[in-house]
Amino acid sequence: MQIPEQIVQLHAADWRVFMTSVMQWWHGGNPYGFLTPEFGRPGAFAYPPTALSWLLLFLPLGVTGFYIWTFFQITLWWLLIRRHLRSQLVLLCWSPLVYHLLIGQTTLAIVLVLWATTVAQRRGFWWGAAAAWSLTKPQVALLPVIWLLWHDRNRSERNMFRAGIFTGTVALALPPTISNPGIWLDWLHSLSDYRTRTLQMAPWQGYGILIIFAALLLWYYKNRGRQANAGWQWWFSAAIFPQTALYSSAVLLPLLRPQRNYWTIAGLGMASLMIGPATELTLPLILAGHILAAWFICGGPQVDSLDKTS
Repeated sequence: MQIPEQIVQLHAADWRVFMTSVMQWWHGGNPYGFLTPEFGRPGAFAYPPTALSWLLLFLPLGVTGFYIWTFFQITLWWLLIRRHLRSQLVLLCWSPLVYHLLIGQTTLAIVLVLWATTVAQRRGFWWGAAAAWSLTKPQVALLPVIWLLWHDRNRSERNMFRAGIFTGTVALALPPTISNPGIWLDWLHSLSDYRTRTLQMAPWQGYGILIIFAALLLWYYKNRGRQANAGWQWWFSAAIFPQTALYSSAVLLPLLRPQRNYWTIAGLGMASLMIGPATELTLPLILAGHILAAWFICGGPQVDSLDKTS
């Protein structure tokens, strides 16, 4: 059986960008400029310089690094759901997760680390360091980290958690800053390059706003009486920030409680249809549609879950 050419081209596509950018930086070049003819114009890599510090760890592994990274993400996911949320295993056929793992993205790992931080009974220094690592993709981590800081504002260990965030951020920022203090300006300039080479829109733009509004109401009424635990930090992370593709919907993972009913089947079916092509008209509809599909995957109007929430 021959693998479709499109899947072959997408396989580890983003991971190759990451590793090429890190190699460029490691050899004294600009990771935010022109990389190779394969990636074309500048702006292929748009992560802040703090991401270079940890991505560098995978550079010596070559092509094996992609598979190790994928195994790490799946293992961490299993550790989070194995006791009380095994119904999430059905999400192995959820299109945002499939696409995410195929191209070698980082959103899932960051969400899983933040999810683990959120459910931790006590958040001290090392959980703060983990949150600092997650901030290497700020559009995913910003709202969940702000929520954690607000939630812990009266806890005795809040200062250790904050110290972990500060120390972790400094530790990640030091290597690229020492090697090239101007790299931060290079990164800021690259953001405009990234937007010119890649379509990037928010779910609330265009006709997506109608779907977002419907999804907002449905999610609100589904969580009546438990709004403080409704996971709004994940919901708004998916709804507010501009994105380029459906893999960004992986930020909804901590919300998903699949059921054994037709609502969940319908949600997974909806998600499988909203995969492209991405245009200025369709991209907001795709992104907003996956937020609406999350309501279906959670059982629609039904509130009882097969699994205990973690």
